[in-house]
Amino acid sequence: MRDVLTDWQASSQFYHSVLVQRQLAPILKEAWLKQLMEGIMWVLLGIIVVQLLIRVRARLSKGPFTDEEVEQADPLFLAYLRSKGRLKLKDTQATMFQLIRKGILSMRVVKTKGRYRNDPGESNPQLTPKTTLEYSVESSVTSSSPDEQGLLQWLFSTYGFGKQRLRLDALAGPSEAESKRREAMKYYRLKEKALSEGVQSWKEQVVETRDWGQLIRTPLLLRLLVYVMFPILMLLTGIVCFVDRVSVPGVIGLAATVVIWFLVIRKIHVRLLYQAACVGLIISLTVAINGNSAFTSSLYSIIFLSIFVRLFLPAREVAPSARDWEASMRHWRKRYRKGIPVERLSESPEVLEQIIQTALVLGIGSRCLRKTDWSVLQQHHDPELRRLADREPASDNSVPGSTTLKHTPLLVLALHLRGIFRPMFAAEFPFDRTNYVFATIFPDSGGSSGHTSVNTDSYSGDGHHHGSDSGDSGGGGDSGGGGD
Repeated sequence: MRDVLTDWQASSQFYHSVLVQRQLAPILKEAWLKQLMEGIMWVLLGIIVVQLLIRVRARLSKGPFTDEEVEQADPLFLAYLRSKGRLKLKDTQATMFQLIRKGILSMRVVKTKGRYRNDPGESNPQLTPKTTLEYSVESSVTSSSPDEQGLLQWLFSTYGFGKQRLRLDALAGPSEAESKRREAMKYYRLKEKALSEGVQSWKEQVVETRDWGQLIRTPLLLRLLVYVMFPILMLLTGIVCFVDRVSVPGVIGLAATVVIWFLVIRKIHVRLLYQAACVGLIISLTVAINGNSAFTSSLYSIIFLSIFVRLFLPAREVAPSARDWEASMRHWRKRYRKGIPVERLSESPEVLEQIIQTALVLGIGSRCLRKTDWSVLQQHHDPELRRLADREPASDNSVPGSTTLKHTPLLVLALHLRGIFRPMFAAEFPFDRTNYVFATIFPDSGGSSGHTSVNTDSYSGDGHHHGSDSGDSGGGGDSGGGGD
């Protein structure tokens, strides 16, 4: 009796499969399906064309705001637009610049800690930091915004000295020598994790306090691709899986693809998830193909084209309400990456300092100053600027001497190191270290053996690593006027 029941179930599944196959097989030969495939192809190509036009228009637009207005804007606002809302540790410096403009903080250039200054580097000794910036609290922070207060409380209390001073090298990762020591790397891995969490909390506070969440949005074309086009591709793949014969592996692959697609919807900004979903469709097609080469070949082409379209589309875009600022900012960056224009060099030292701050926030600090013709300042109306411009460039291992321009330390540093490849390395370190990208992690240090990439954009510290040799506190061992 059991054998009879089993045979009946098998026969029922067989006849049901045949019925489904006979119903679906003619579908592949329908003219409307061919037109649908062609339409999908044209839609994907249209998305590429529209995105190209958007990019061309954005590059040609200069924006309504002048260079001076861009420089006077809140540096954090510029950093937020440029990063499309993905603020990193290096963007905390934009808030520091704004607090300097408010008179809450002051800044000076000091030598880096000895373990960094004497670091031979793994690639180029000239890329090791010789100087860094030190921030000091000069007045009450009550006039600042909540996110600015939170940032100062976090950085100065965790990495500063007496909650009054903070050196940028206190946020740095390991030197080359430290990267080969197990105990040091234990600390730096914890430091990286702690700073990542701190930056994330600060970023959330910025969005909440300033109501900037609506300034960045998911592009409409990306939503069209994920929410409309991809389900159609899944439907067409499902038809192939049930034509001629029911492909069990194909159905399994399609089911897994559906699961991945739900993840894509939740994390629409992650390109890798969409690519994984497309790979799932390709695998499902591969195991389900059986004599439908014309249809499946077209479907293959569409899936591969959709992968390219996803790579081509940006994950985020600036909302229309802030596009004028984005265009003006992009135009400023394009212009000043060739150096500060000669006509702007006649401005006051304070204005030149703001220009340098803006260049650093927009990621062109050293490039801008390296290409600037500083000899023009020899005719400047400010006698101190003329004196600094007349002096010979100094070694990158020294700090600027005494000057009356106390409130323009970046400008003084630029003149002090003119001719150096990275004159603003003091402000760019430790956010852009290039000589310790890889560090040896031992098995008992909390990581895997071998070489593990160190992400300098997310370094963090817990403030418990003190001492003159490897301390990161602003006052530990190496602090003060820039020596060991």
